[in-house]
Amino acid sequence: MGGASAFRLHAWGFAAGACALSAVNWFSGPPWWSFWLIAAWALAFAAHYLMRKAGAVDEAWVEERTADLRSKSYDASHIDRIAADHGGKSTEPRPK
Repeated sequence: MGGASAFRLHAWGFAAGACALSAVNWFSGPPWWSFWLIAAWALAFAAHYLMRKAGAVDEAWVEERTADLRSKSYDASHIDRIAADHGGKSTEPRPK
């Protein structure tokens, strides 16, 4: 099973499981024990999400994202001045 489909399956499982736990707890009444189970599961789900996102970052993504941010800069001269002050050089042409 691929990364995207495993994550999607985990997302649907989390949503269905959280709803089921909440429903059971609703009908059984206080104390609200389902909160702690759902919170722990949410942490595992968040870790899965972060691992998936971190695995998708590579050098090509970084270069593409950097070029995109530089092209959308509203104050490109300010960014170039900061780079020059810190010994860096701007290698990307700026739109006028």
